[in-house]
Amino acid sequence: MYLETKRKLYELGLDATEHVNALVAYWDKNLICRFANNAYITWFGVKPEEMINVMHIRQVLGPMYEKNLAHIKAALNGEVQNFERTIILPNGQSKRARATYYPDFVDGKVEGFYVHAADISPLAIESREEAAAEDENNYLFLVEKVLLDVEKTLRSHVLKEFPGIPHLAKKHFISESKLKRDFKQKYNLTIFNYYRYLQMELAHEYLTEKKYNKSQVAMMFNFSNPSNFSACYQRYLKENTEKKVIEKTEKEHEDRYKTFIEQAPIAIAMFNSELHFIAASQKWIRDYNLQGKVFIGKYLYDIFEGAQIRYGDMLSACLKGDINKCDEAFVDTLDGRPAWMRWDIRPWYKDDNEIGGLSILTEDITAQKLKEAEIKQLTVVLHNTNEITRIGAWQRNLKTNTGIWSKILKEILEVPNDFVPDLATTFMFYKEGSSRELAEKTINEAVKNENPFDFEAEAITAKGNLIKVRVIGYPEFVNGECEKISGIFQDITNRAVNL
Repeated sequence: MYLETKRKLYELGLDATEHVNALVAYWDKNLICRFANNAYITWFGVKPEEMINVMHIRQVLGPMYEKNLAHIKAALNGEVQNFERTIILPNGQSKRARATYYPDFVDGKVEGFYVHAADISPLAIESREEAAAEDENNYLFLVEKVLLDVEKTLRSHVLKEFPGIPHLAKKHFISESKLKRDFKQKYNLTIFNYYRYLQMELAHEYLTEKKYNKSQVAMMFNFSNPSNFSACYQRYLKENTEKKVIEKTEKEHEDRYKTFIEQAPIAIAMFNSELHFIAASQKWIRDYNLQGKVFIGKYLYDIFEGAQIRYGDMLSACLKGDINKCDEAFVDTLDGRPAWMRWDIRPWYKDDNEIGGLSILTEDITAQKLKEAEIKQLTVVLHNTNEITRIGAWQRNLKTNTGIWSKILKEILEVPNDFVPDLATTFMFYKEGSSRELAEKTINEAVKNENPFDFEAEAITAKGNLIKVRVIGYPEFVNGECEKISGIFQDITNRAVNL
């Protein structure tokens, strides 16, 4: 069977020796592994010799099995399947994989299917990040479901023998290593210690209500002798008492934080370690237009859609202990408004020195950065350019070395919404040669000689598309020095073609 599978893999162009970084496997119609290459060690933490002729595909895929089931059934019905999926590696990193299932026909019947999955992580970065976020959320949901099912099994065995790791892994279609790792991460206890905790919880109930004595309870929970039970029970009582003291202290500590924040005259909000709102000042509520809305207890990224793309990495780092401060930056705010902002984001700590969550202070300093006339003018340009076909607005502040691009301009040059322009990068969008030379010469002359400009050139977008553009700019001089250049950037590709 092994040699026959290798031969067919070679015919399909999927010989594992030529694709050492790609997953290659064969699963029979009963979904038992008959071939797997060494890439499964890196991708799933399982050796081929542990899989072949032993493992069901569900044990390897774990929580992803349900998500892939439709493709598996289709392959067994004779249909080639192509799809993409984000896979969370044993080390916590992720790969974006493009997978293909090839049905294996023998005398007109499907006897199984071949799997080929290649890492496409370096490709299509923007779409990959969006898809990865969606897939990772689904993956975490499925992991949570499996662990809850395992917990139910443990509860059902409280008055029986410990079911054992191999039994739990097989029953819930997950590898033993993944089960132990994910369970410890969720419950902060090994599976056996959690099982003992459940027993002691019930034992405490029986003893408190005086239904049974300690000897009877020890026998009921299969302890070899009452002294072993007594030691385990005393440890439970001690840990439970400590836990209640810590919880009481933490609640008092958290309540003090909440009171301070709710009464603060500045825009500040408090979040727990999972980024759910705990409290917010009245200025925060006004600044982010949350009056009359129920947001306490809600997830930050549910309240401010799109904020995770802009601020997810920053907030994750702060939850690990970083402090992020900025005195001024032109950014899209949490609720998506372009503005000059100042912020201070830092973790708050419980009494045991564990991070309890984040406090986020923000201040809109746009009015301090620009004169009222400039604010109105720039706002009109930035928000009304959608009414003019393919015309974007831009501004370069030479004094602060900062740039502003409108949404339409970012769309024209096919860059992400969070793209931050700088002068050197901007020139790189012009096609190398005469177009780039023209742009550099024209803008440099404008900065030196106060010359408005209007020129046409060829540009290459971030996705490699060639376009024809018209660029108009107006330098603004103060005391003989150019402080700003503002203008428009128009895509005239269609006009050029029609001519």
